[in-house]
Amino acid sequence: MNSAPVPPRRAAADDLAGLVDLWIEVTAHHTALDPLFTLRPNARPVIDRLIRSQLRDSDAAIFVVDALEELAGFCCVRVDRAPPILEETRRAEITDLGVRADLRRRGLGRSLAAAAFDWTAKRGIDRVEVRVAARNSEGQAFWRGLGFDDLMDVLQRRL
Repeated sequence: MNSAPVPPRRAAADDLAGLVDLWIEVTAHHTALDPLFTLRPNARPVIDRLIRSQLRDSDAAIFVVDALEELAGFCCVRVDRAPPILEETRRAEITDLGVRADLRRRGLGRSLAAAAFDWTAKRGIDRVEVRVAARNSEGQAFWRGLGFDDLMDVLQRRL
């Protein structure tokens, strides 16, 4: 694969199997950082249904990049609506972004994020949030490199 990022495209129904595989790969990466991300043994059909639902949702988009005739990465973005008590009633959230381990650091993630930003801006939304695991130093560096900054800490307590 050359060094130029492959332009992202909107995911289609025929990308479903590849998206499920990539989602599982990305989740396995996160599981190594924290067992909290461990998938249940029967997660594959649930992930399939979740992605199908996102593909049909007009307030969501999934972007993919291809390499070597298979999916190399994906990015899921959605519009969130808040009650009309604050001035900002809509924001976007990038819920997932992942690139195959063997194709990282080639600009694919940045290209996918840019597609999500463009999709968001075309909807008149001017703020995007992303959640990144505290132990995911690569993810933290990636998003901070794109201009993301701290907003809120999510605290947890195991019982």
